[in-house]
Amino acid sequence: MRHGLNDFTTFFANDTKMRGEYYGYDGPAPPWNDERAHRYVFMLYATNVPSLDVSGTLTGGNIERALAGHVLEQATLTGLYSLNPDMESLHAPAG
Repeated sequence: MRHGLNDFTTFFANDTKMRGEYYGYDGPAPPWNDERAHRYVFMLYATNVPSLDVSGTLTGGNIERALAGHVLEQATLTGLYSLNPDMESLHAPAG
C-alpha cells in the first residue's frame, strides 16, 4: 500500500513554517472561520486490472494517468460540510 500526497502539500508550499509533504486523507476540514459550505467529492473506479502501475509520487494526477484505458465504470459522491451553525440544514437528515 502507498500513501498519496494530499493538497496540503501544494497549499503550504510557499509557507516556510508549514511547507513539506503531507500524506493521506484527513477528512473534511473546512477552515474554522469559514462561513460557506465546502464540497467534498469522492470518486470510485471499477478497473480491468487488479492494481494500477502509478509512476512517481502518488498524486491525483499520476493516478488519473495510470487509470487511462482501465476504467470500466465510475461513481461519484459529493458531500457538503460546514462548521457554520447557520448552515445546520446541511447536516440535518433528509426527510
